Amino acid sequence: MLRLLESTRSAPATVEIHGEPWIGKTRLLHQVLDAARGQGWVVAHAAAVPTASASPYQLFSDAFEETLADLGAGVAGAVPAAQRTTLGLLFPALAPTAASLPAPSPDSVPAGAVGAALRPLLRELAGESGLVLALDDVHRADQASLDLLENLVRRPPETRLLILVAHRDRQSPLRLRGLLSSVSAARRIEVGPLPEQELTALLPKGTSRRLRRNLLGRAGGNPGLFLALSASPDAYERTTTPDVSGLAPFTRFLDEFRAVSDDGWLVAQSAAILGERFTLQEMPSVAALPADRLAAAFAELLREDIVRPGELAGSYRFRHPVLCATAYHTTGEEWRLAAHSAAAQLVGLPGPCAHVAPEALANRAPGADRVRSGLLTGDSCHGLGDEAGLYGQRVRTGKALVVAGRPKQALEVLDRTARAGLTVPLLARAEAAEWRARAQRLLGRHALAESVLMTVRSEVATDPEALALVDLAWLAATLERGCPPSGATLPALRWAVRHDNPLTRAYAWALLGAWDTDSGRTEQAEFRLGDTAGLIDGIDDTTLIGRLDALYWLAGGLARLEQDEEAARHFERGLGIAAAHDLDYLVPQFATGLAEVCLRLGRVDLAVESGRRADRAAHRIGGDCLLAEAGAVLSRAAWVSGDQATARDAAHRAADRTEAWREPWADRVRLSLLETTYDLDDQGLRKRLMSMGAVRRAAALPVVSLVPALGEVLARLESESRLESEQSGPDTEAGHWAAVAEEAAGRMRLPGATGLALLARAHHHQAADPLKAAVFASSAVVALTRAGRPLDVVRAHLAAATAWNDIDSSVARSQFGQARALLDGYGAHGYLEHTDTLATQGPRQQPADARLTRLTGREREISVLVSDGYTNQQIARALQLSHKTVETHLGRIFKKLDVGSRAQVATSIGRASRIPAPRSSGGPVPARGSDQIA
Repeated sequence: MLRLLESTRSAPATVEIHGEPWIGKTRLLHQVLDAARGQGWVVAHAAAVPTASASPYQLFSDAFEETLADLGAGVAGAVPAAQRTTLGLLFPALAPTAASLPAPSPDSVPAGAVGAALRPLLRELAGESGLVLALDDVHRADQASLDLLENLVRRPPETRLLILVAHRDRQSPLRLRGLLSSVSAARRIEVGPLPEQELTALLPKGTSRRLRRNLLGRAGGNPGLFLALSASPDAYERTTTPDVSGLAPFTRFLDEFRAVSDDGWLVAQSAAILGERFTLQEMPSVAALPADRLAAAFAELLREDIVRPGELAGSYRFRHPVLCATAYHTTGEEWRLAAHSAAAQLVGLPGPCAHVAPEALANRAPGADRVRSGLLTGDSCHGLGDEAGLYGQRVRTGKALVVAGRPKQALEVLDRTARAGLTVPLLARAEAAEWRARAQRLLGRHALAESVLMTVRSEVATDPEALALVDLAWLAATLERGCPPSGATLPALRWAVRHDNPLTRAYAWALLGAWDTDSGRTEQAEFRLGDTAGLIDGIDDTTLIGRLDALYWLAGGLARLEQDEEAARHFERGLGIAAAHDLDYLVPQFATGLAEVCLRLGRVDLAVESGRRADRAAHRIGGDCLLAEAGAVLSRAAWVSGDQATARDAAHRAADRTEAWREPWADRVRLSLLETTYDLDDQGLRKRLMSMGAVRRAAALPVVSLVPALGEVLARLESESRLESEQSGPDTEAGHWAAVAEEAAGRMRLPGATGLALLARAHHHQAADPLKAAVFASSAVVALTRAGRPLDVVRAHLAAATAWNDIDSSVARSQFGQARALLDGYGAHGYLEHTDTLATQGPRQQPADARLTRLTGREREISVLVSDGYTNQQIARALQLSHKTVETHLGRIFKKLDVGSRAQVATSIGRASRIPAPRSSGGPVPARGSDQIA
């Protein structure tokens, strides 16, 4: 742009600056104007105002008002008298008496006449130094200003004139876009997103990594939005009740709605009630406008680029979530409750709220006049009925928001139900606490959810139904958090499992069964979940909506019992019901669970699809826990499928979401990410995950059903780290994790858990005793095959192949071949590439017996004595050699065996003595009885 100022010396030029809202067009414009002023240019600048409030030619009137006020008398003489009269209608500084004339209009003052009159004025203003005419927000300009702009661009005055036109593409009329693209001499500058490094430089020092990543993700490279969000970061993560109107942090975005009519404003607020994504068919129930006015208002929002078409046909979304939040927070509670009540009729709410007075707001359609003028205070809800009715309405509204996947807005409503001294039914109190806790769980705040429930528990203790509701919600929160209770079953839960309602019974049994699986009580879990499955299979989909999370807990429990086919069936059913009935709050959990089970079953394509679906749904909700869990499973599924770019991106995003948390769920995600980062060879992320302390806390993980898998992963990572660093001797850390996995597998007594424990023990022996590692890996193959986990069987074959690589390459090739045969047809391209890589690596070091053939007879004698623990002096006496000769021989032995210590010589000699001649069967060598696992 600065070079353009230098190049515009005698001929006029036009420059178009366009880009997304808030991207920095205005900032760039002002930088050019500052540079032009510094070089002596005359500057005229204005931004267009919305058409409804603009007079004809107002964009140009505003642009030249200040310049002509300073220079008017000096330049007026250069304009012919007749044309000065025309210009006087636009610029009072040129004709003060023109103030009494009627306001000009396109009909009375044609753009051609104004253009002809304006050209000599522009030549005079430009003079020798030049003139910059900067027009901003031209997409909002009035029709007459657009006519005049076209006249000047197509027939510019012959002088040093630079016309800058900044506008938003989507909001610009076709005529403006056509004009700027048809002028061959016009230059186009598209302002695009800034790279992360430049955006980060805008933040103050000391900004946490988590906040920085959060802002970068929300801004999408848009600097204006980035700065606005960073000015009030807490406002966009708020979970507590806002100030009186809740609007203060969003006022900076109200300018986006300047050009919107009252009907358009009402429709925007109604859309915000429905969420960031909505359909046009949902609007009439909330906006309550006649069809023609609704259509016109919605077209206005599309024209102003406040809403855009969504990904699915017939769906729409706000351009950015902050616009949705801005529209939402301009409403008062009375209107908001009425609108949510209307919107809730579109969704089947879980657990019908019998105590809510549904008629309290009947037929109370919000009107545009009330929306504009009545931002009511939080408690001024006139006409809502008695206290219990208002309380019930808040509970129903909060439930509707949670179900729609909007926990932050739900808490703004539900937190008002926690006030002391309210006289409401105990069941209503319990239900409000349950859904407050549910909202906190969606945001990853499980400890706070538990606290909410324990606080209200004593208040509802006299009502068995209310107490059971609280206790079941508390148990769900502890299980999601990863801290299953260690005590006996709560009395209220025993009441729930005997309830007459089969859905209530199924929900209680499912939770208790999930508790049993997490605690390692396999037989009891199988009994409870078997009964639960029978109950739920007999309940139709519509009825299940009332407690759909019963299906989630059933599926999750079955998955941990290694009944993966049944778990997948229930996860798929739950996901289908949640998607069909817009129960957005459960979609990420069902999709994540389905992806994990599909990976174990080898259904890689479905795992990737479910992982992506979970990731999208979690982003709509925004909770760290959901995003981290979805990102971790998507990362693993993507790596298995061979999509390393997606795997790496998802792993980093998941790690970012866990950074600020020291909760068991966060450690669970970090530990699951470690294996993927190792396979991706992402050392930076691996070190970052290790620094968070998850490995140190893993041994105390209270969820027994997860321990074998985590123990196997950690044993593998410890073993391979030692191999990479060429450390010798027993691997005590890998042995520790193998022992942890074995202890948990012994409690669970399931083939998959046993197979993973055997595989962990194979990793433990990999460096020091490859033969023993091969035996354990082969045993793991048998156990994991019984469990029906093909990809885990592949991993066991690869561990066996790696061990045999150091012993007998023909057996190793056989193991690699079996792994490839298993992978055929699964779409596990990542594992196939990994298998091929391992197969081409060959032995980590030459087999000991092959290297021993390099030794002379004397050197072999000395090596055997070294392995028996002889010192140099003892070897010299035994072989009748000098001490110096023994040292010389030892130096040659070290070099030929490629070792650096006497202990490594002893290990090589000892390993060679155990290696039998290769057998034609190609099978592994049986272990001694003491090395076998019962």
